[in-house]
Amino acid sequence: MTTRQARLSSLKPHNPARSLRRLRWTPVAVAAGLLVAQIAWPDTAQADAAPPVAAAPAASAPASASPLRLSFSLPAPQGQEHNGKLPLYFEADNLEGEADSRTRATGSVRLRQGGLTVRADELTHTQADNTARALGHVVITRNSNIFSGPELMLKLDTLEGEFIRPHFWFARTKAGGQADLVEFLGSNRLRARKTTYSSCTPDDLPDGTPGEPDWSLKTRSIYLDFDANEGTADNAVIWFKGVPILAAPTLTFPLNDARKSGWLPPSFDFDSKSGFELSAPYYWNIAPDRDMTLAPTLSVRRGAGLDAEYRYLAPRDEGSVHVVALPDDRVAMRSRGLLDFAHKGNLNDGNVLSQTNYELRWLRVSDDDYWKDFPHGLPSLTPRLYDSHANIERQLNSRNWGLGDSQTTLYGGVQTWQTLRDRDPLADPTLSNIDTPYRREPQLGIRSRSGNDTGLIWSLQGEFNRFTNADTNKVRGNRLHTVGQLGQTFSLGGLSLTPRLSLNGTSYDMDQAMSNGSRSATRVLPTFSLDSGLVMERPLHVFSRDLTQTLEPRIQYVRTPYKDQGFLPLFDSAPRDFNQYAIYSENAYTGVDRISDANQVTVGVTSRLLDNTTGAEAARIGLVQKLLLADQRINPDGPDPITQRLSDLLLLGSTSVIPKWTLDGSAQFNAQNHAMSRGLMGVRYSPGPWRTIGAAYRYTREASEQLDLGWQWPLAGPVRSATAQVRDEALSDPLNLTGRRPNNGASCGGTWYSVGRMSYSLRDSRLTDSLIGFEYDAGCWIGRVVAERVSVGRAQASTRLMFQLELAGLSRISLGSNPLRTLRDNIPGYRLLHDDSTATASTGNTPFTTDD
Repeated sequence: MTTRQARLSSLKPHNPARSLRRLRWTPVAVAAGLLVAQIAWPDTAQADAAPPVAAAPAASAPASASPLRLSFSLPAPQGQEHNGKLPLYFEADNLEGEADSRTRATGSVRLRQGGLTVRADELTHTQADNTARALGHVVITRNSNIFSGPELMLKLDTLEGEFIRPHFWFARTKAGGQADLVEFLGSNRLRARKTTYSSCTPDDLPDGTPGEPDWSLKTRSIYLDFDANEGTADNAVIWFKGVPILAAPTLTFPLNDARKSGWLPPSFDFDSKSGFELSAPYYWNIAPDRDMTLAPTLSVRRGAGLDAEYRYLAPRDEGSVHVVALPDDRVAMRSRGLLDFAHKGNLNDGNVLSQTNYELRWLRVSDDDYWKDFPHGLPSLTPRLYDSHANIERQLNSRNWGLGDSQTTLYGGVQTWQTLRDRDPLADPTLSNIDTPYRREPQLGIRSRSGNDTGLIWSLQGEFNRFTNADTNKVRGNRLHTVGQLGQTFSLGGLSLTPRLSLNGTSYDMDQAMSNGSRSATRVLPTFSLDSGLVMERPLHVFSRDLTQTLEPRIQYVRTPYKDQGFLPLFDSAPRDFNQYAIYSENAYTGVDRISDANQVTVGVTSRLLDNTTGAEAARIGLVQKLLLADQRINPDGPDPITQRLSDLLLLGSTSVIPKWTLDGSAQFNAQNHAMSRGLMGVRYSPGPWRTIGAAYRYTREASEQLDLGWQWPLAGPVRSATAQVRDEALSDPLNLTGRRPNNGASCGGTWYSVGRMSYSLRDSRLTDSLIGFEYDAGCWIGRVVAERVSVGRAQASTRLMFQLELAGLSRISLGSNPLRTLRDNIPGYRLLHDDSTATASTGNTPFTTDD
């Protein structure tokens, strides 16, 4: 099922910085609201601050108590208000008129009052009704916005008047347009008739007249009422390449960041599993702290369904409920659906040292095949394993217990899982079916540790768990365990020593007999470790950079006695991965069900290059290996003890020293046969924005061998940086004082980009997952088409086709499934084409977010 193409960020009602600020309008409503909000004169922020302007007699008239002044440099006003009115500044070739009656300025007239500047060929002010009339090449500049037209009439006391055939340009959106008439109906109301708005500059036709822009928003009329915080647009239509793509006969919208109920843009999706699917989302603004999105869907193959999300936000709680319902799936011949409930909150009383937080999550799908049929709408990183839980924890004020600055937490919860099986009869059971995790019903515990990381370090944890499993063949039971650690760090210049003593005690009470015939068991094991490290450094100058090179050897000794644990259950323990962090772990297992015996020394050395200016790490190389001083009888990889004295050698490195290149890799070499057991090598070349290409090779002996390739690269068209430079130069005088916008680079030809990622299994000789698409940046609009193929089995895959049309100066309009999240998640280094200072999305008033 398709998801909503627009989401909101959450905000608490009492805190404006956390309100649900992204507006839920159609793109037509967004554009209309943006348009009229910019046309407004004056804007709401300054309407009350700027009182009506009083005109003054001409300089040649008899002197009077008037704020009129001559200025040839037209400086910014510095004087105080006169009789409650800001002073009025004129600059013109000629000034004439009668005192207390009329003032007429001609020839390069410039007028300034407050933040408003007016230029015209002629301007006449009538004292009786305090009206100003400007004629000929009238240009108004306010808040970096520019209006230009042939004639303006304005009553300065009431701010009522008309602007004939104005052109306008908005600094925030880098876009503009024209209207037949703008009627100012007071300080907080106006009406604009027959408006056209676009960020495109059309090419001239052969006869020299300007052509039509690539896209434009046209309305018959727009009415704006700031006092009511509401606007109304009639016959609003968005045109693209001469074709109307979105329209609304009448629509209303708020004039600020407030949310408003209404229909969102319809979306369509092409999916090999569901065929063509159409969705028409409706946004319901229930209250300032509650909203809902209802998206009826219609699939050609599967039938009608509903995708709904309800969100709420309170001072101490927030959450959401997401429901996908397909009552009659014509393909599966049954009802399908998903339920995702998430809630988190706190019970805090204002004491920062004692806090209580809790979290609830319930995630379930209707059947085992859901992950195959709807792979693009799953709310989990593990598509076949869904976690549901309820957790609560209380952070205690340890000072009340006489524990100083230590940190103590009480916690509890329950956890359950839904595991989806692969019902395909042709699937390999050893590869397709996954193990069902144990449930915790419940989990109760306490943990405490010292508040310092140097000197004497201690920690203590006690926990009780009741483990059950949906698989009736697995054992069930209770487990109680405690883990205590005590250590001391000694620093001797660059040398540090940390001896540590740990004690692990575990008790089991099982529902069934274990392999040794008993239903209960107790295990207590101590562990001693000594960790030492040394840091040495020297200055270095390479690749025209001042760097600091470090040499950091590390030696760790671990001793844990052996105790037979083969009969104990495995509730939450698993072998640790072999990496630069796990190799220094005192236990070869995660969890507490297994504690590996150890008499070993781990030796490693790391060298780093640090940038002296930024402190960032420019390069790292290291190697580490473990030496067994005695056989390890508890082997994570099998029943036989480990007798090989040397573990695999781990080699790792990364660097960004070479300009524009990033390399990262690690390799695990078997010390016995001198062959590579696992390896990862990645390289990325990024010479500039919107130019990145990367490759990665992954290898695991006798398991997998995969090659990944990802890129975002221009194919044809002008270089983006040059286009941006042309656009910035054009913005210095965007209207050329004639009402026509200059070319901003859009008509010089757009730029084609290729984007994609491919994962190829060298072991199976097949393409597992792939994504490939094209982006076209025309300057004032961007088009994207992306195809994605995701494997849902060894012989099955799901293919999806996504489209998007993005209009600069409005918001992102997604015709089809929005591909931006997919591109960012799959292509390392991917960057939005308008991800710069001129991007519309950075204006803060864009109703659609690119996260979905």
